[in-house]
Amino acid sequence: MRIEVAGAGAGKTTSMAARILSRDIPKGKVVYCVAFTNAAADNISGRIERACGSVPPNIRISTIHSFLYTELIQPYYHLLYGKHYLGVSVVKVSDNLKFHSARIRELDDDCLLHQTAIPQRAKWLVDKKTGDTSKIKKVRVSVLRLFASYCDGLFVDEAQDIAPDVEAILIALDHAGVEINLYGDPKQDVRGFGCFRELIKSCDSVNYVHECHRCPAPHILLSNTLANDCEQQVADAANRPGSINVYLETETDVRNLIESEDYGLVYISRKNKRFETHASASQGADLLFDSLFHEVCLAVIKKHRAEATDLEIRRATYYASKKMISSVSNGNDPRDVLKAWIGRQLFDDDKKTYARVLNALQPAAELVNTSAIHVSSIEAVKGLESERCLFILTSDLAPYLFGQKTQDNKMKHLLYVALTRSLDNLSILATEEVERVYSRDALKHLEQGRPIA
Repeated sequence: MRIEVAGAGAGKTTSMAARILSRDIPKGKVVYCVAFTNAAADNISGRIERACGSVPPNIRISTIHSFLYTELIQPYYHLLYGKHYLGVSVVKVSDNLKFHSARIRELDDDCLLHQTAIPQRAKWLVDKKTGDTSKIKKVRVSVLRLFASYCDGLFVDEAQDIAPDVEAILIALDHAGVEINLYGDPKQDVRGFGCFRELIKSCDSVNYVHECHRCPAPHILLSNTLANDCEQQVADAANRPGSINVYLETETDVRNLIESEDYGLVYISRKNKRFETHASASQGADLLFDSLFHEVCLAVIKKHRAEATDLEIRRATYYASKKMISSVSNGNDPRDVLKAWIGRQLFDDDKKTYARVLNALQPAAELVNTSAIHVSSIEAVKGLESERCLFILTSDLAPYLFGQKTQDNKMKHLLYVALTRSLDNLSILATEEVERVYSRDALKHLEQGRPIA
C-alpha cells in the first residue's frame, strides 16, 4: 500500500491523475480509480480526458460504491453466498436502526441491494463474514486471486472519507496482491471515521506533500495551528498575498455584509435560529419526493391493487405525495398530515406502512420557509474554493481555533476545512455566542493569522 498525504490545495487529484497516466499498463490489465462522490469522479475523468482526449479503456473511473458493486459484488458475490443481485436501490430508508435493517432485508429478499449496504456486502466478499464456512473461504481466495490477476492498481481519491468497511476491503485487496494507492488528507475527515489516520500509521510507504497552491500565507499560518508537524503546509510563491477580516455579529448587519461583499462561499458548521444551512426551500426536494412517492405507492398498491389500475394508483400517489410535502413544508406536523391521508383511506394504518411513509415525509419539515439567513454547511463546501469566503464561527469550533481543545476529531477537521477554502480573502464572522466567551481583541487578532487565547 502507498499513501500520499497532502493538505488542502496541494493538488492531490492532479498528482494522482499524473501518476495514473505515467503508468505502463500491461495488456489485459485495468487500473481502477475511485472517488467518494460523482463530482469528484467527474473531476478525475476530466483531467484524464484533457490529457488524453478521452479516458483510455484500461483506466476505469467511478465512485467507490459503483466500483464495489460493478467490479466485485455483481460478478463474484453469488459465488460465495448464492445471491445474484438484480440492481441497486436508492430508496430512502429510516435512520432508526430497527426499521433500517428491516427495509434492507426486504429489498435483499427481492434481490435488490440498497446503496448503503454495498460496502458491507463487498467486505463480506473480500474480507470475512461471521459464520463463513471453509468452502466460502476457499472461494474467496480464488476470487481475490482472479481480481488481482487483472487489476493493475487501485487509486483512491479523498481517502480521508474511507469508512470501516471500505478500510477492511482495501486491506484485504492489499494482502491479495492488489497495488493500493491512497491520496487524502486526514485533517479533512469531516465524517469523523478516523480510518485514514489508522492506515497511515500502519503503512510503510507514506509521502507527505507540504506545498499549498490555493491558500495565501496568512490563511496557512492559521490552519497550520491545527496540523501535526509532518503535515504543516507552506504557501506556493504564486499564491496571492491574501487577507483575513474578522467581523462581530453584534456589530454587523450580516445580511448586508453577505450581499455587499459578494462572497463566493458562505458557510457554517451547523445551523441555528439565525442561520439556515438549506440553500433554498427546494434543496433536496426532488430526492424527498422520489422517496415519499416510492413508499406511498407501495402502500396504495397494498390497499387498492384489486380495484385500481396502475395509472390510477400512480396518479393518486403523485397527487398525495405533492400535497403531503406542501403541507409539511408549510409548518404542519408530519404525523397529522399522514393521519389525514390515512383517514381518507389512501392506505392502511398498519405500523410498518405508517413508519415508512412517516420516515420519508419527515425531511419535508426542513424545507419550512424561515427568516434565517441561508448559508452552506462546511461539509457542503469541502472540495470547493473561492476568491472570497465568509466563515461563520460558532461556539462548537471556537475552542479548537483558540487551542483550548486539541483532540483530532470531526470538529477540528471541520474547522480546518473552513479555514482553507479561500484563494484571497477569508472573512470570519464571530457569532454572538462566541463573542460572549472570547474578547474582541482575541477575535480581531485572528486577522494576523495567529490566534491568542
